[in-house]
Amino acid sequence: MRNFLATFLLMSLWVVSSAGAQGTINNSSIGLTTPQAGTFTNLEATTQIKLGADTVTDFDDLDSETVKSSATDSTAGFLTDELQAGTNVTISEIDVGGNKKVSLSVADKLTTKGDVLYHNGTIETRLGVGASGQILTSDTSGSLLWANPAEGDQLFNSNVLLNSYRIGENLNLPALKMLDGAVDAFTDATGVDATASTNESFDSSNDLYKPTASGATTFPMIKFNGTNYLSRVATSDSDTKVGTISFLFRPNHDFSVQRDILSHNAGFVNISTSTQARFRIRLLKSTGAAVLDLLSTKTLVQGTLYHIVASWDLATSAVHVYIDGVDDSPSIINNVNDFVDYSRATSEIATDSNLNGTSAMEIGNFYFNRSQYVDISIAANLAKFIDSRGNPVDLGSDGSTPTGTAPEVFLNNAVSTFQNNLGSGGNYTVTSGALTAGTPSTVSSSGTPDNLTLISNSQTAKTEPNGANILLLAEDVGADITLNTDLKASVSRDGGTTFSQVTLSDSGEFEKGNLLTGTVDLSSQPTGTDMEWKVETLNNKDLNLHGVGLEWR
Repeated sequence: MRNFLATFLLMSLWVVSSAGAQGTINNSSIGLTTPQAGTFTNLEATTQIKLGADTVTDFDDLDSETVKSSATDSTAGFLTDELQAGTNVTISEIDVGGNKKVSLSVADKLTTKGDVLYHNGTIETRLGVGASGQILTSDTSGSLLWANPAEGDQLFNSNVLLNSYRIGENLNLPALKMLDGAVDAFTDATGVDATASTNESFDSSNDLYKPTASGATTFPMIKFNGTNYLSRVATSDSDTKVGTISFLFRPNHDFSVQRDILSHNAGFVNISTSTQARFRIRLLKSTGAAVLDLLSTKTLVQGTLYHIVASWDLATSAVHVYIDGVDDSPSIINNVNDFVDYSRATSEIATDSNLNGTSAMEIGNFYFNRSQYVDISIAANLAKFIDSRGNPVDLGSDGSTPTGTAPEVFLNNAVSTFQNNLGSGGNYTVTSGALTAGTPSTVSSSGTPDNLTLISNSQTAKTEPNGANILLLAEDVGADITLNTDLKASVSRDGGTTFSQVTLSDSGEFEKGNLLTGTVDLSSQPTGTDMEWKVETLNNKDLNLHGVGLEWR
């Protein structure tokens, strides 16, 4: 259009000039030298045209800056008037070497170091930088996110920590300092800050830490010397198909012959040790035929303390034996749906009714219930007699706690009155010499675990870390711990002033419990290089902690 206008003007002027006479343009008269009044009053000479504010003396000087593109253009900035900027775009007119240029610029969408710009399926959006050690991944909808690595780097570091733990454990080494890390297999207590820790108990025999306990109960242990025994007349016993027995037991005799623990009337009810050094239950019906006869799988050792609990229901063929809290899976010789002849005239402890030898042994917390079956294969029922640490449980003043009813026999008094039956049956009489206290004289229950706080001594990092990976070798003794609620782990880089909690996850079993791992961001903590870990139990949960590994970066 501009070239056409210039050409048209040139041709018109050339026509006027060549004719040497007055002509018209757009119905306006033009003289040879001075134009008449009208549209082109700005024309000043035959060699001069004025367009707007610019005077052109040569048509070769016409350019895009002096020729308007439309009636709405203005001289300044007309290059940009017909352009429309999009979102976040800025249009400006700049001068480059005397020439007008159009400049397009777009503002930065990201202003924070490490941020990521991505499209979420609808619009472009920003993802803030993740924590140290995290990886960029996506959720199920395809949106990007930062996450702690479940495998890869974290798994590699956890295996390094585990292998370092094995080295410390096998070589009986104290807490090991590693490159950017430390591992403590608890072969001694030097890696733990005893001043900062609370309610911790170090088990040097098993190389572990556990919570202290409160409210423990003690049970007298009574020694039978191989001559003395207890006897009573069974005035109220009646025949049933069920029974439960629980007691602490240390066999001090050899196993050359059968040794009786509890016997009714010449062996119709016989709880004993066999010549194979096995725990044995043999129960007869009134005709003398065996309705239950079993031998434990476990071989007993002279002088060793055991906790034994057994229960049976002949109507359903249910028979269970647990020794030290472990299912014994006994060998069953007879298991007949019939009544046991409990209603014999006498009951003895440490001998049988025919006095065919007495037993050298120690017993305590002795419970015998011929009226009720307790399914001890159910963990909650087993826990009514023995706890998760293998210690006896307080059965109540009359032995009624497990079932709500006192058993026929419950012996739990001190040595001087041990023969006095706390259950529903009659008292026993000591025969052939006084009873004496066992060795030790008492055995204690575990009590209620206190809430543990275990804090390590400080290890110095070479440079300030922003993240950490932790490994716990932990044994859930009561099988009732909820991670990150009942058991927590934390890491500090400022010498224990500030701790950040790790989100623990169960990474699998090892021979003494489970491997618990997790990562944590330390960047928000005060600056520092003094690394410490902290392990806590809450809600009175029981824990064996076999080791801790910490790696930082």
